[in-house]
Amino acid sequence: MWKQAAILTVCATWAACAGGTVPETGVKQEYEVTVERDTALGEIRYSTAQGNCRITWTVHTTELNRDVIRHHAECDLPPVEQVRLLARLLRKVLAPGPSPSPFRTLSWGRLYPDGPQDPTVAARLALAAKDSAGWNAARGLPRSGDMNGFVRRLANDRAIFAELRGLFRDNGRDIEIASVEKVLVLPAGQLSFFDRLQKGGALAGDRLPFDCQVWFAIRTPGAGYATPESP
Repeated sequence: MWKQAAILTVCATWAACAGGTVPETGVKQEYEVTVERDTALGEIRYSTAQGNCRITWTVHTTELNRDVIRHHAECDLPPVEQVRLLARLLRKVLAPGPSPSPFRTLSWGRLYPDGPQDPTVAARLALAAKDSAGWNAARGLPRSGDMNGFVRRLANDRAIFAELRGLFRDNGRDIEIASVEKVLVLPAGQLSFFDRLQKGGALAGDRLPFDCQVWFAIRTPGAGYATPESP
């Protein structure tokens, strides 16, 4: 028995010294948050899962990206259910400890990535554009200004991430979309969730935005937002 314990201790120490991924001790069941530290990459990965939905937040510990958390999800749950998993991650990241993880930027990635994903937020963006006097649905372009700026303002004004905003406010933070890029536009009839758009008044030929890269700025109440630089 003592030999097995010694081997495990040596292996864990070797992994840390070699810059490997070392899971922290503690409960690692579904509905809990698992934590892995990767010293080689300078990352701490927080993960939680429910059924076939898994969400990971990667906290960077290097000086260059110390204030950035990257979001990655493989999840087809609607936002109202995803926010329960996000709440676990946020509480864990904000928990006091010897290595606190304050952050100002949440790098979300694509709004509607490939694979099984819930289309709720993508549909909200598309319908917000359809309802906006500033969007030309025939051409698939804003009537004035640049595409990225228009989509950023529209997404904030129409609160397409309402559940996420509520979660951060419950935890003493404010959040807003600070930057978007690589906006994708398609005729509504070509989108897999056209039935939702049609119920909202969209026509098959309406060219609408539905996907983009998203960065959120985080602040405590009373402080100003920092505008993140996209990678």
